[in-house]
Amino acid sequence: MTYPITQTQWLGHIEREYMDTFLKEGGSAVKIAIVEDQNRSPLVQKLKSSSQDRNYLFLQLNAIKSRVHMPQDVFFSMAEQIDWMNLAQKVVHNLLSRDFNIPDQVDEEMNLIEQVAQANYLDTQMVLLELRPKIQEEIAKNPNMAKPFRIAMTHLCLGVRDGGSSCQPLLDWLTGTNTRISNVKPFQIHTPINRTTARYFIESAVYWIRIAGYAGTVLLLDNQRVTLAKNPQDGYRFYSKAMTMDHYELLREFIDDIDRLSGTLLVTLSGNEFIEMDSPKGWAIYPALRTRVMDDVRDKHRANPVASLVRLS
Repeated sequence: MTYPITQTQWLGHIEREYMDTFLKEGGSAVKIAIVEDQNRSPLVQKLKSSSQDRNYLFLQLNAIKSRVHMPQDVFFSMAEQIDWMNLAQKVVHNLLSRDFNIPDQVDEEMNLIEQVAQANYLDTQMVLLELRPKIQEEIAKNPNMAKPFRIAMTHLCLGVRDGGSSCQPLLDWLTGTNTRISNVKPFQIHTPINRTTARYFIESAVYWIRIAGYAGTVLLLDNQRVTLAKNPQDGYRFYSKAMTMDHYELLREFIDDIDRLSGTLLVTLSGNEFIEMDSPKGWAIYPALRTRVMDDVRDKHRANPVASLVRLS
């Protein structure tokens, strides 16, 4: 049994060892924290505050609302919390700042490109002519993002000129509001976001968040609902054993492919049922995940604060 550590101690190590250095340099990590119900909300608030203070984009998923055993739903839940046009505007701002004077106070309610044109006494079309090759070279051809994703980001950046009014089909596609591929075919996108492709979109999204100027992404996933053995019949989502194993497989894939994520900390909150060997839906049902997060060698009286799995007191 893993020895417990206090929330304050653990968060202190997360801040020093990961947020302040490792993540900012592009590293990524997966952490699983076992925490009691009454301590869950304070931990979430502290982690959110620490993330925002350090310029990380904080995203939160809960297995009650999101189908966390399906990678496409994980991406859609992330995408719903992201202001895509705001990220596109930040990227355009960074690209334009290389060759143009940018107003000290940019009005986010007004067209950025028009503001830059006015500040440089130029026509808006002249600014666009300079911007398009930069977008093409640094976004449309960027190999660090999946092709359909970078095509979408290219159009979102170009859509900054009209406030994003022409990009609504792309936003609906990214957030899962409308998954019909026919809606985005006019943008030359022919790849759906599904179980097979979703992980590439997640990898691309966290990379894009860093391009937009954030230090990285902190993704908090509460999966306690997944470990429930019996359906409480409370009207919320319930996971079968097969669905639970799919979720564990997804976590295992994140751990194995952690190098493919950029500046990302994935924190999974779970209950004691997760690590109980006799639990019908604990980690024992999926040894591939268990062997990746358990400590083979550990001190009997001291917790390892940077271990993949910790118990919080």
